[in-house]
Amino acid sequence: MEKKEKKRYIHLCPPTVVRSVFSARELINSDVSNHILLKELAHHSGTNECTLKRGFKRLFKTSVYQYLLKKRMRYARHLLLTSDLREKDIAVLCGYDSLAGFITTFRRYYGFSPHCLRI
Repeated sequence: MEKKEKKRYIHLCPPTVVRSVFSARELINSDVSNHILLKELAHHSGTNECTLKRGFKRLFKTSVYQYLLKKRMRYARHLLLTSDLREKDIAVLCGYDSLAGFITTFRRYYGFSPHCLRI
């Protein structure tokens, strides 16, 4: 990320928190299938859980969990529309251990089942 982009957020949080939050976001963006815990994400970003959650919410107007969910669901939708992968394989690529969990989450997020995109 460029310094210019980070400067826009300095008034919301201290610079160290801004760096940590952007670092966490980059880690999430790098691999949505990663099963990283909030504690581990905070550690890798150089902060603690509470500061990460608060800073993430202030900077991005969403929680860490909601951000990860949005990334996973968009990636899943993209794969469903552009690939011939099985739903089970897409679930694994999006970080889900079970197909049932993936389908339930997808249905709650979009309001329809993943297989509806393939009909």
